[in-house]
Amino acid sequence: MKKLNFGCGNDIQEGWDNADIQKGEGIITFDFDKIPYPLKSNTYDYIESRSVLQMLDRPDNVLHELRRVAKNVATIHFEVPYWHNKGAYNDIQTKHLFNENSFIYFAEEKPCRVDTVKRFAIVKLIKQPTIVGAMMPEFLRNKIDLFLSGIYANLIVEFKVIK
Repeated sequence: MKKLNFGCGNDIQEGWDNADIQKGEGIITFDFDKIPYPLKSNTYDYIESRSVLQMLDRPDNVLHELRRVAKNVATIHFEVPYWHNKGAYNDIQTKHLFNENSFIYFAEEKPCRVDTVKRFAIVKLIKQPTIVGAMMPEFLRNKIDLFLSGIYANLIVEFKVIK
């Protein structure tokens, strides 16, 4: 299984291709906002990215480019800060925030779009609760989240690539 650690930072995974914007030993270095990436098409079975997507200019273009380098039915795993959490704004370089609907809308075929070919299927979509949020039942967290921030910390989404 060929795996890509996209936005690895200092978390170099043995047996993976590690990619980042920063130079380092064992890192494939390139600008994530400049497409196409210097990666071969249809290479990866699994791509993982943690706390990267929110920093990039065009997350939609990044998703499509990662789809290009992924094999058919590959998994792309993202973790991003949840929009309604104060911690989502900790890094001044944050450009985008996401909620579950961001990814649902992206993956769905929309009649208002020019290109309605289904390219991704959502396999997993989890709102990861904060310590405080974990003390509440899920149905209550979902209701309270509409009014109070800090209930969810991160959003975890896994796409299955469709080619």
